[in-house]
Amino acid sequence: MPTNTQDPFGDFRPIMPSLIRLLAGIIVLIVVQSIVLGFPGISQTVPGTTFSIASFVIFTLGLVVASVVLKYGTQLANAVSNTYKTYKAYAPVLAWVFQLMALYILYSVMQTMVSSFFANAPWAYPLIFLAMALIPTVKVIVTVVHALEGQNAHKQTITKDQF
Repeated sequence: MPTNTQDPFGDFRPIMPSLIRLLAGIIVLIVVQSIVLGFPGISQTVPGTTFSIASFVIFTLGLVVASVVLKYGTQLANAVSNTYKTYKAYAPVLAWVFQLMALYILYSVMQTMVSSFFANAPWAYPLIFLAMALIPTVKVIVTVVHALEGQNAHKQTITKDQF
């Protein structure tokens, strides 16, 4: 008597390891941040600087979170690309989303640490991150356009050869 052993994850099984690593890494780091920020005296200012120990902890954990998002987000995009061939041309867009998320995390966590450096030119700090965000944006646009043009060029050559 055959039993119905249908996989509940089905087509999502190949991307689950990357997705679990990404989510678990972020959750663990959020919990660590919450615990560390509850320590007594964490809001004291570091001697000789304008930032607190808490802002340094947030900066350090933010660097780790940004690297987790970048590494495992890129792995997730690659897994989607390898698993779902119809979405292969759009996988760079998913990687780009994770790259921008990592940049935004860095932007947020560094702001309190470097605000005193940019006091005379407050526009410079966002401009630096805007310039850094343009690099992956241009790259993903070029990659997607080439992938889509390649698909259309292949379809056009097939139709030309048939006639």
